[in-house]
Formats: sequence, structure tokens, C-alpha cells
Amino acid sequence: MEKILGVDEAGRGPVLGSLFIGGFMVNEEDLEKVEELGVKDSKKLSDKKRERLAKELKEIGEPFLKEIEASEIDELREVMSLNEIEIQGFCDVIERSDADKVLVDLPEPDSDRFINKMKRELPTRFKERDFIAEHGADDTYPIVSAASITAKSAREKHIEELHSKYGYDFKSGYPHDSPTINFLEKYVEEKGQLPTETRKSWSTAEKILKKAGQKGLGDFLPI
Repeated sequence: MEKILGVDEAGRGPVLGSLFIGGFMVNEEDLEKVEELGVKDSKKLSDKKRERLAKELKEIGEPFLKEIEASEIDELREVMSLNEIEIQGFCDVIERSDADKVLVDLPEPDSDRFINKMKRELPTRFKERDFIAEHGADDTYPIVSAASITAKSAREKHIEELHSKYGYDFKSGYPHDSPTINFLEKYVEEKGQLPTETRKSWSTAEKILKKAGQKGLGDFLPI
């Protein structure tokens, strides 16, 4: 019996918080059960419905999760692109699943090239397995939607924990979210450095430091 795995990410672009790679695997005969739940791209679900679906999915198949922290993203970006970081995360989830067929939400223009990159990172046993990588796969394939829900659920819990840690609701952590920028600017003003969970290699973070009149990241001592 073939095992089918969907893979997607949540938190690729935020200046604050971790990137999460989600996977969800079922036996092929249970794919219809995933579809019957009404799963779809996690960005199109309410928080309440997403969390309900995340619980129901665990009764059907097996979720997988990979967290890549902000500091690790910064370190890796010195030697590779964000797409390459994402590939490493996808491969971590795929290797742990040992799936027969893998469906991935494609972050690059060329599907074949992306699949070949993943296969080069994966153990030899994956070379002949079936891979599909498509743009919008989280809308097209329920198994990828399930992976999207897994990743998004973990990302939202992570952000809620940061809200509690800092006692401030900075909303999403994305650069376009003004409460996020306000929080970071205020934190730098008070502490002289960015919060630990900030992606300091992001241009947004660099601009905030520059605006605060700081010379660079090297001037800051860890809290």
C-alpha cells in the first residue's frame, strides 16, 4: 500500500519568528477521507476551522513538522538562498516520512529542476519515487492542503507564544504588518538590539537598526 505525503511551508517571509515546514502523510486508500474533511490552503481558513481540521487530520494520517529558527535562517543565508533553505526543510520532512509519493507546493519557477534539487539532497532510496511539485498545490491537492494546515497551525502557535513572551500583540510578524514594525522599533529603542527571534538578515530588520542610529549587529550584546 502506497503512502502519500504532502509538503508545504508557513512563515517564509516574516521578519519575526521561525519558518515551519509541514508534512502530512496518509495511506493512498485514505486520501478520500482527507478530501472529505474539506481541507484547503490554510491561508483561506479561519483560525478556528484550521485548528479543528489539524486535530481531525491526526486521526486520519501522520503529520510531520520541521522548525527552522530565525537565527538558523540568518546563518544559512550566508551560504545559500532562502529557496535552498526551504529545500533542506522539505527534505528533512520527506526523509522522516519515507513516503512512496510526494506532492510539494512549488516555490520556484521550474518544477523539474526543483524536484532534482530535492532528490540530490535525499537518500538514494528516494531517487525512483514519484514526486510532483506544482504552483498552488495547496489548493489543487488536499494532501498538500493538509500539510499547509500542519505548518500554519504550528506557526500560529509559535507567534502566540512570542506575543506572550514579549507581552505585546505584534500581529503576524510580517514586514507589511505595522504592529510588527512598531514592536521591533520600540524594542530596539528600549533594549538596543532586536529580539532574539528576529531574522536579522532581512532588509526590514536592517532598516530598523539603521533608523535607530545603530552602527550594526556587531555592536549588540546578547540579552
